[in-house]
Amino acid sequence: MKVGSPRLVERGRELEYRVEVESDAGHEELWFGVAAEHGGLVSERSDAALLALLLPAMRAGEDLYVAGPVSEKLHYGLSGMLQRIMQRLIPSLRPIRIHAAEIEPAHDRAAGVATGFSAGIDSFSVVADHHYGNPSPGYRLTHLLYNNVGSHGATGNPLFRLRYERLIQVAERIGLPFVAVDSNLMSFYDGIEFQKTYTLRNAVVALLLQAGIGRSFHAAGTVIGGPPPKLPLHDIAHLDPEILPIVSTEVLDAQWVGGIYSRVEKTLQVAEIADSYDVLDVCVRNDRVGNCSTCKKCVRVLLTLEIAGLLDRYAAVFDIETYRKHRHWRVPRILRTNHANSREIKSFARQRGYRFPIRERVIAWTRLDAVRWWLVGLVARSRWASGWLRARKERNSPLYRPSSRTSQ
Repeated sequence: MKVGSPRLVERGRELEYRVEVESDAGHEELWFGVAAEHGGLVSERSDAALLALLLPAMRAGEDLYVAGPVSEKLHYGLSGMLQRIMQRLIPSLRPIRIHAAEIEPAHDRAAGVATGFSAGIDSFSVVADHHYGNPSPGYRLTHLLYNNVGSHGATGNPLFRLRYERLIQVAERIGLPFVAVDSNLMSFYDGIEFQKTYTLRNAVVALLLQAGIGRSFHAAGTVIGGPPPKLPLHDIAHLDPEILPIVSTEVLDAQWVGGIYSRVEKTLQVAEIADSYDVLDVCVRNDRVGNCSTCKKCVRVLLTLEIAGLLDRYAAVFDIETYRKHRHWRVPRILRTNHANSREIKSFARQRGYRFPIRERVIAWTRLDAVRWWLVGLVARSRWASGWLRARKERNSPLYRPSSRTSQ
């Protein structure tokens, strides 16, 4: 896989970072775009392109040939250590060699300090510590980032824009520049799970902006001293403390922060930030703007807030009535399982003297919720199979005629 030298292209009110990519699959172009007002953050080095294309090259089993200057530290880490770590997570990846035309240390560290901001519990916790708190000057946030690198679905641009526009007002209240980073990175990661790669995808953006950002905070999704994860791993968050130092350069420190807090502690910490009350977004679904109030993540946060007596603070972003209507099928799983998040919530309930409704305890004990979700899945699969058979029968009918409509 051959990667050309980056080009910075001005397109109206946007500045784009573009690199030509040639591989066995053909010719493509990788690009990232930011508003022109933030163009001074964008680096002309090839560091971002190298990290962005490492996993696609490993998946294809093609060596990487990179034009343009590459950090010596980054080249060293990506040539060996990072590849071995990612193979533990995605065994189908193959080791490759990286051939960089210009290996040279990066110079002149920028003063900017950035973190990704999605208005979730983890990102608000970082803002609590490094903006609302009293951090050392070199660790005080100067920028919030919002990245389009896969979390907004396969056709992520429309949802990315909608979600970004929804958060602009809270970023203004916080008082920090809110940098939207658009990209076509997803097209190179087809078939590579987002849950196993999101740390690297977001680290690519940090490298892209290292002309103005010298320190990048990545919110912890795990807790220091927590139980070891079950194998095989399904989430890259467990490897973040190992990975982030490797994807740093001489002038960019990618740091793992927030790992000292449990999920309950973070939720209570965020509940003291008034700016979160009308924008908190924790939903696991990536096909919508806002919270569904019924998925497992929404229910965990709502239940924690309810136990703490703080549920009403978030009536503007959750449908409390919908949560109360459906919680008796979600909460029993928390009561029954021994997952770290479940243990935290049950321990917190005991501390606060909170008693779960007897209906939920009975459902948990009898596993009726598990039976219900199995039946829901069975019905969904049956409906899909019926639709598939019906469509196949129609196509095989002598009366079937394909549509003559063409795209305009």
